Parts: sequence; C-alpha cells; structure tokens
Amino acid sequence: MHQKAPEEKCETNFKKKCHITFTQEPHTEKVKKCHTPFEKKCGPGHKGKEICKTIYENICETKYEEYDLDEDKPVCKVIEEERCKTKDVELLHIPHHPGDRPYAKKEVCEKWPVKKCDIEKVHSKKIHPKTDCKKVPRKVCHPTDCEMVPGKEICYEDEVTKLQAVPHEECDLEPHKDCKTESTL
Repeated sequence: MHQKAPEEKCETNFKKKCHITFTQEPHTEKVKKCHTPFEKKCGPGHKGKEICKTIYENICETKYEEYDLDEDKPVCKVIEEERCKTKDVELLHIPHHPGDRPYAKKEVCEKWPVKKCDIEKVHSKKIHPKTDCKKVPRKVCHPTDCEMVPGKEICYEDEVTKLQAVPHEECDLEPHKDCKTESTL
C-alpha cells in the first residue's frame, strides 16, 4: 500500500519595482526682450530746477513655446472624369417624307478635370509666442521744464538657459518565491 507524501513545489517569480527620480537639466530657449525707455522732452533753453522721480518702464519678454498638434489636412489630386450626354442626331442621308425627318440617339462624352480630396491626420509642431510684461521702476532726474515721455521700443533676441526637471525611471527585478505543498504517491 502506497502512502501520499507531502511535497513542497516552489516557483520563482519576479516582481518589477520602479521609482522615478527627477534631475535638473539645463536647456536654452530663445526669448525676445523689449522695453520702452523714457526720454526727456524739454522746452527751449531748459533752465528749471532739477527734480527726481520714479517712473515705470514697460519691459516685455516673449517666449516661443513649442507644442505638438494632430490636425486634419486635405490631400487632393486632380483626376479626369468622363461625362456623357445623349444627343439627337438628324439622319439626312436616309430618304424620308417631307416634314418627317429620321433621328438617331448618339452618346457624346467629354473628359473633365475633377479635384478629389481625402482627409488625413498630420502630426506637426506649432510655435506659439507667449508675452509677459511688467513695469520696472527707474529713478530719473530732469529739469522742471522737461517732461519724461515714452521713447521708441527697443527689442533684441536673447538665449536664456533654464533648468528643467526631467524624469528618469529606474527599475529592478526582485525575485519572489511562491511555494505550494502537494501530495504525491
């Protein structure tokens, strides 16, 4: 007589364990910077007393933000289509009675150019300008018979280096033992 003996059967499985870390990485972007400086506008022979005051100049920065866009785009081609009409044609070569003329039907066809379009999804990059402006205080001194007026706007392109958080995923496989007790003969 055979007796059942318990036997342990094990299987090793792996569990994926991940974590995400962010590193600060520099990237450069083009920025258009503009400001409107104030200028003195004085009368002839300005002799007034010197006064000082704080004025606020307008300083603007335009960043060019790039984004992805899926859009519909027509894809067209010109093909020739045949258009046909049925015309009555008088048959003059056949003898006939006066006032009773024989006719035949004839199909006349012409080729016409026709534009046919299909719509397809196209992935494209778009650039959107984003402008931020702020008022910056500046102390100016001028004679009392002069006034400070906004001058001509001055703009220039600049490259700005900024830090951007970039995600990095790191994963490990951890062994995990699964055991079951089974009876065998």
